[in-house]
Amino acid sequence: MGLRQDLTVRAKDIVKRRLGRGVPVTAIDEPYLVVAVLGQSNAHGAGLGLDRSGLDAPHPRVHQWAASGRSKNTIVAGSNPLFHEVPSKAVGFAPTFAAHLADATGRPVLLVPYARGDSAFARVNGISWDPDDTGARINLFRNALMRIRTGLATKPGNVLTAVLWHQGESDVPLTPGPVYAEKLDRVIDVLREDFGDVPVVIGQMVPDEIASGHPDYPIIDAVHADTPRRRPGVVFVPGPAGLYNSETEKIHYSAAGQRELGLRMWTAFDGMSPTIVHSID
Repeated sequence: MGLRQDLTVRAKDIVKRRLGRGVPVTAIDEPYLVVAVLGQSNAHGAGLGLDRSGLDAPHPRVHQWAASGRSKNTIVAGSNPLFHEVPSKAVGFAPTFAAHLADATGRPVLLVPYARGDSAFARVNGISWDPDDTGARINLFRNALMRIRTGLATKPGNVLTAVLWHQGESDVPLTPGPVYAEKLDRVIDVLREDFGDVPVVIGQMVPDEIASGHPDYPIIDAVHADTPRRRPGVVFVPGPAGLYNSETEKIHYSAAGQRELGLRMWTAFDGMSPTIVHSID
């Protein structure tokens, strides 16, 4: 990657991280179920069709620990678009997941968003998800651990309830399948070293992109699907076909696709997590 492009990315990031302010919330006097949202653009939220006053309106018991914008390091509404490493501008799956979790348990949910578009285990623009890449300009995984820790510290009794992972597109042409599996397993292992046996939910890349994109897409997809065999407490969630942004942007789920994936991720999580106590209200 050339120095000029790297400097351009850095300059744009400085501007982006200052943009936007979250929706204020009323404080909730009970601990949060904390949900980390990690990965690249689909986790960041790239679905076109944002409906701020309707389908994407704030849920009263879903908040976020903002990682950017003018609300950085404060708790604001956990609605799309989320405040990740840089703010999102579109729809992601995490608020749908969180809304179902809040409704099912009667508990407040705190999203910890820390995804970034065009990010990989391989370095892209000096940025990496590799837990052991100490030379990266930005190590997203190590930064994400910090964001989770500070999110948990916002209130006594907070508990990390799930990690939502959606990533792999940028690694398809850059990282061999066995290496990708090793890196993803390392992410899960380190998360659990720090936070205990937290469930991990892996969302599938857009099926239409897997079928029609780079020939190595099925390799990374197979690694994702095989992760529950390699590590316990992990579920792989097939994504909805036909719900992408456009014929020239199949790499990203549409807003409808993101909401459907969020529902599927919740359903899979609910079926695999014995620690979730449903409300009887």
